[in-house]
Amino acid sequence: MQHVGSMQASTLKYVTAFLIGSVVFFVFDVASDIYERVIASNAPSLLDLTHLFFEVFSAGALILAIRILIRQLRWLQARNARQSESLSFLRGEMDSFVHGKFDEWTLTPAERDIAMYMLKGLSIAEIASARSTAEGTVKAQTSNIFRKTGVASRLELMSLFMDEFLDVGAGIGARQRQVG
Repeated sequence: MQHVGSMQASTLKYVTAFLIGSVVFFVFDVASDIYERVIASNAPSLLDLTHLFFEVFSAGALILAIRILIRQLRWLQARNARQSESLSFLRGEMDSFVHGKFDEWTLTPAERDIAMYMLKGLSIAEIASARSTAEGTVKAQTSNIFRKTGVASRLELMSLFMDEFLDVGAGIGARQRQVG
């Protein structure tokens, strides 16, 4: 999500820079036309005045578009900052929640490691390799984790944490809507 907002902000910056360049062109062109037609005493024709009117109108429309784009850019940057803050908070909350649950279930240090690997989605073989232990040892510790947590599978273990994560995330979203 953050990447999309960043791309949108980057695109808006380039579009805004292009529009500013266009405004500068139109302003100089209008100033040149006014000097040439009005100040230099060359009587402007109806076609010249019509041309001048459209240039002034175009410059005004571009200035308005720039203001809108700058406002949108600021809004995207603020939203990006809020989302980054929420994500950081959720990561901290999730870490605290996970360790709190591990304490509540009285998991041993080895069981904590294995439970974290399971939550990250590693297979028994990958966990055994990461911990330099036999797969049988990991399976035995996995059974202990399931018994202590009251679940029957790694999917149920993950769902315990996912439900809490979603509840915390929903609470943050509601608070942001109230503030924003």
